[in-house]
Amino acid sequence: THLLERIHPKTLVVNDPAQVRKLVPQQYLADVKEYSRRGSLPVQAVIPGDTRGAIIGKLSFIDNAVDANTGTIKLKGIFTNSDRRLWPGQFVDAYLTLKTQSNALVIPSQAIQNGQQGSFVYVIKDDDTVEARPVTTSETQQPGLLMVQKGLAVGERIVTDGQLRLVPGSKVQVKV
Repeated sequence: THLLERIHPKTLVVNDPAQVRKLVPQQYLADVKEYSRRGSLPVQAVIPGDTRGAIIGKLSFIDNAVDANTGTIKLKGIFTNSDRRLWPGQFVDAYLTLKTQSNALVIPSQAIQNGQQGSFVYVIKDDDTVEARPVTTSETQQPGLLMVQKGLAVGERIVTDGQLRLVPGSKVQVKV
């Protein structure tokens, strides 16, 4: 590690490696503990406005107590920071990856509609009419995208805009 600066006789700021702290709701603690027992968990730090992409590190710490005031657990990620992109006190968006699913089908979250029977999407059929199709989804690491567990197949076309004007059988015009 490199000593960045001596601020106070008892306070040192270390910049390489860098640590990023993240608070997560306690409901995720069991999953974090389970997946961390299986091996090292990757953590991504994204600096808002930085177009160079995410900085990849690994989970280095899971606090041994839940904060009773907030219902959160503190996690820390550690990052090699030789290029000094991460800076002490800087705010970043941090993402912890618990597992990776290959060949997952993802769709834009705005495609999802909620009805009396649950979530659905409008699927565009070959004749450019739509049908309402129930789907089961889960969140992804990327904001604005959902992973489809059930209800759609790869290659099917779905409506992502203007759903409020649709009913099953409506004809749509596909825009690219």
